[in-house]
Amino acid sequence: MANLNSNTTGALAATAQYIPEIWSKEVEKPFYKALQFAKLVSRDDSLVSGGGDIVRKPFLDTVNARAKSASTAVTYDSPDGTPISYNIDKHYYSAVLIEDFAKVQSSYDLAQLWRTAQAEAVARQIDSDLAGLYGSAGTTVAAGAAVDDADVISVVSALDNANVPQSERYGVIGQYTKGDLLNVNKYVAYDQTGNTGKAVDGTDGLVASVYGMDLYMSQNVVVSTTGRNMFFHKKAISLAQQLAPTYKMEDSVDQIGMKAVLHAIYGVGINRANALVQVTRTTAA
Repeated sequence: MANLNSNTTGALAATAQYIPEIWSKEVEKPFYKALQFAKLVSRDDSLVSGGGDIVRKPFLDTVNARAKSASTAVTYDSPDGTPISYNIDKHYYSAVLIEDFAKVQSSYDLAQLWRTAQAEAVARQIDSDLAGLYGSAGTTVAAGAAVDDADVISVVSALDNANVPQSERYGVIGQYTKGDLLNVNKYVAYDQTGNTGKAVDGTDGLVASVYGMDLYMSQNVVVSTTGRNMFFHKKAISLAQQLAPTYKMEDSVDQIGMKAVLHAIYGVGINRANALVQVTRTTAA
């Protein structure tokens, strides 16, 4: 019950007009997925800044030393390998229309609110295209229902067998695989790592540094029949942004509002399949 004065008592429903609604000055936003791939792969942005629709990189094959035989001419090698190539063929956008009616009446900066959401949408698409390269992996490690230390060692062996440099090795794993690996004592315990909390502090999404590989968690790891965790050397994958995410805005007369579009033009490709290993997890990543 609500007392309007000493003589009148009314039901709450009858006095609702006297009770204000309280709206926060801050707008809540979704929890976005952790996106990791773009910062870990090779960037070829400068190669396509002047135009073009395909990137080609010469590739030098390995040559071997030969035994020299007396009075016999040497044999000349031809070390030209198959060029690496991938297309700049992706054009994605996010568009919104903020009508003047809403802009005038709203107490929020609608353009700024949408700008954040649009930036996340385009960035997530780029990340998804990189994550979708799992099908080009040179090696697949089938982990089963959970990823364990033996699976990670299999990844290391596959990379070592392909002569992949020990530096700049990364893994992008899903949230469930992160849970699996946090249960591996020697990855996280102080008496094993010598680092207080470092292996699990979540810095920039870092889960652990294991066998020379920095592991990052992302909820954007592909689930296609099974989870598709990816381990790779930086030079295994390329991203070339010909047009970095860019805004275009137009004050529209016919729509009586502001049109806002964020778009990007880019391409992704595999440079070295044998430096990319996918680890499958049967239920999810």
